[in-house]
Amino acid sequence: LAIYLRASATAKVINCFLQSGDYDNIIKYSAKVGYRPDYVFMLQNMVRQNAKAAEGFAKRLVTHEAGPLVDATMVAEVFMQMNALQECTSFLLEALKPNRPEDADLQTRLLEINLLGGAPQVADAILGSEMFSHYDKPKVAQLCERCQLFQRALEHYTETDDIKRVIVHTQQINAEFLVQFFGTLSAETALECIKVLLSHNQGFNEQVVVNVATQYHERLGTKEVIELLSDFNSWKGIYFFLGGIVNASQDPLVHFKYIQAAAKMNQVKEVERVCRDSSVYDPEEVKAFLLEANLPDPRPLIQVCDKHGFIDELTSFLYGKSLLQYIEVYVTKVSPDKTPQVVGKLLDLDCDEAFVRKLLNAVGRQCPVDALVAAVEQRNRLRLLQPWLEARIAEGNTEPATHNAIGKLYIRLNKEPQQFLLHNQFYDSK
Repeated sequence: LAIYLRASATAKVINCFLQSGDYDNIIKYSAKVGYRPDYVFMLQNMVRQNAKAAEGFAKRLVTHEAGPLVDATMVAEVFMQMNALQECTSFLLEALKPNRPEDADLQTRLLEINLLGGAPQVADAILGSEMFSHYDKPKVAQLCERCQLFQRALEHYTETDDIKRVIVHTQQINAEFLVQFFGTLSAETALECIKVLLSHNQGFNEQVVVNVATQYHERLGTKEVIELLSDFNSWKGIYFFLGGIVNASQDPLVHFKYIQAAAKMNQVKEVERVCRDSSVYDPEEVKAFLLEANLPDPRPLIQVCDKHGFIDELTSFLYGKSLLQYIEVYVTKVSPDKTPQVVGKLLDLDCDEAFVRKLLNAVGRQCPVDALVAAVEQRNRLRLLQPWLEARIAEGNTEPATHNAIGKLYIRLNKEPQQFLLHNQFYDSK
């Protein structure tokens, strides 16, 4: 090396530096003597012997402070000719760091090398780093789809047909990404994609659809989402979707459909909760549905009918289904004040008097006397109340209605009526 330096044998000096791996001095010496080596040819020879060393040297050349000393495209070709995929990738990542528009083709080439060269995970990492922005996106999208990088493909496709084709691979796409991706679509495209997801593997995709619908229902249209799920008979989807919004919603459709879905899913307690707590749903619509649904537990129907005054229909339904214990629970625990109406309807239905008496005894003093007497007297069955009225008086009841009723009975039955009229001080003489 010393002899060649003295002799100014430039090519031989560079060769010595090359053999000793002193790459920095090659560049410095060439600049000092004004010599321009054939770096591409030099790299070709180096790649054959030591591809890793050639990678390092190529990086120095392309990032030289005075400007690149080699054409990055030509260097990439050298590596590819020798099938040095890893070294080529590493070199290009360094060369393309500035992310210049003029490097668009080379950015595309780098991604293509890895997608077609059996290293899609490397391409995935490069795309994930978002270091490039000028490459051919439609081409990369197609390559990603071919390599089953479906999430990356979705990030790059813009045509609805392409998106619909790729989005069905939900098992290979991150669920969180998928929900966020729907936020980038127009409402029309998003609904089309939801339809596609439900058409392909509905059981798996229902949860994805629910997550998307819950987050974007205001933009997509709650009614449209419900109709779409209904078209696929996805009661599970409707139940979980509306479950996330029903408590804050003032839309009668939301409340009704949630009640329907909960009933279909056999979530009777949830049906009862909404029927009890909601003031938004259409009572007639919900009542009609519950009567037809004939749930194993009638408590939701009891809540609706009690809240909205459908007592006759409730009584007819429970009596017709022989659910007498629920009639008793209703008048004793839920609404004792509705007992007169229940008793009146039971009498219209020719219910056994023994059950009516049992019902009245269970309610006891909680039942309003005026209304009960009126309901029973209207049906000419006042005598039915005699034991119950006498029990109330025995308890010390002083309500005029109670004593009026028992007075009428004693007069009709001729049970010492004069005695009653003379000595009872609580009845209304008028």
